[in-house]
Amino acid sequence: MPQRVECSEPPVPDGGFTAMTPDPAREPSTEEGRGDRAVPIALSLLPALILVMAGAALVGFSPAFRAELGVAWEILREGEPEGLRVWLLQFGAWAPVISGLLQIATSIFPPGPSFLLGIVNAMLFGIVLGGLLTLGTQILAAAICFGIARAVGRPGVVRLVSEDRLARVDGFMQRRGVLTVFVGRVIPFINPDLVSYAAGVTGIRWPAFLLAVGAGAVPSTIFYSVIGATAIEATGWVLVGVVTSAVLPLLVLLVYRRRLSRWLSSRESGGAE
Repeated sequence: MPQRVECSEPPVPDGGFTAMTPDPAREPSTEEGRGDRAVPIALSLLPALILVMAGAALVGFSPAFRAELGVAWEILREGEPEGLRVWLLQFGAWAPVISGLLQIATSIFPPGPSFLLGIVNAMLFGIVLGGLLTLGTQILAAAICFGIARAVGRPGVVRLVSEDRLARVDGFMQRRGVLTVFVGRVIPFINPDLVSYAAGVTGIRWPAFLLAVGAGAVPSTIFYSVIGATAIEATGWVLVGVVTSAVLPLLVLLVYRRRLSRWLSSRESGGAE
């Protein structure tokens, strides 16, 4: 009489698909995932922590600095490049540092149009050095916003930017991911800092995010640096700059949208957090 052989495979459900269980050897543990994210999050939050501590000390112990900060905030709200240039000049050799810190602060708590800093940096430091300062601080500020979102999660981000504002970019972020980050930097009518916060609560990887931010920030940085370096201060020219820097990237996106989407997606899937 033949022996009966027991089958160790799990039963097949009614749907016809075999139930699969994750392989512990292949699936990273929760602790490992947290460990992988801890270093980039800590590195991105360190400048923000230093900024907050230094700012709190200055605001708390220096009434003069508190008054000056209020002046800078008001200038940014009103959109006055010349007023911001004069304000930064009073800091002398520290003007680039103050400008960079102001860029980071206005990214975390945006009071007005951030492109003014790009214009003023070129007015003060020239098209090359001013442009590099603007580009570098934009990437650093975006990384801080992204890291804050990764650290505090969606509930924390909602407290910073509100649910309504976050919902405006949620749909694009879920469908296009890293491409939305790129477009948010290229087109001035989209708040890039809001996009950075929204990206932080998705699965976008650090290298892909930083690459998209850097690539998207280059066109607008060049344009506003040219405006600042040539001392074009008329409101009409600034408006032309905003419209032009929006239309040209849109034309590029329309022509190369599929190729750009594939390239950014490959970077996103190939990077590591």
